[in-house]
Amino acid sequence: MFWALITAVVAGFAGAGIGLLLRSLSRKRLPQGIIPICAGLAMLAATVGTEYGWYPNVLRNMAADTVVVSTREQQTWYQPWTYVRPWVRGFIAYSPSETVETAPGSGIQVVQIRRQERWQPQFVLPVLVDCDGARRAEITPSTTFTETGAPVDAGWLSPGRDDPILNSVCSGGAAGG
Repeated sequence: MFWALITAVVAGFAGAGIGLLLRSLSRKRLPQGIIPICAGLAMLAATVGTEYGWYPNVLRNMAADTVVVSTREQQTWYQPWTYVRPWVRGFIAYSPSETVETAPGSGIQVVQIRRQERWQPQFVLPVLVDCDGARRAEITPSTTFTETGAPVDAGWLSPGRDDPILNSVCSGGAAGG
C-alpha cells in the first residue's frame, strides 16, 4: 500500500510537469487549471494501473505451474471503470508440483492451497483431497496419520463434484477461475 501511494504521488508530479509543458508549448494560452487536471489524471491512471497490474504480477512471482482455482473480482461504484472490466481482488491457487500423495496408492493428496488478497499477505492452507470420495479436509494441528498415510479424524467435507478445488486437483491441474 505504501508503494502504491508513492507511485501515485510520483505520477502526480509527472502529470503536473506534463501540464506545465503543455501550457508552455501553448504559450500560456491553456489555463493554469491544466496543471492540476494533468496531475489528477496521472494519479488516477497510476492507481488504476497498479490495481489491474497486481494480479498478473503476483502470478508471475509464483511457481510456473501455478493453477488458479478461482478469482474474486472487484466492481464498485466508486471505481466506475470496473463496470467495463473488473479487476481481480483476490484468488485461490495451488501448485501441482507441491502436491503429494499421503501414501502410495491411497488416492488422498496433500495440496498447498494459496489464498491471496490485494493488500494482504498470502495465506497457505494445507488441504487433503480425496478424488475418489469427492471430499476434502483441512490439515489442522490435531490431524494425525496412520503408518500407511491414511488421515485420522480429518473432518472431511463433501462439497460435491462441482467444487472448484476438487475439480482442479482431481482433473490434473486444469486451470479454473
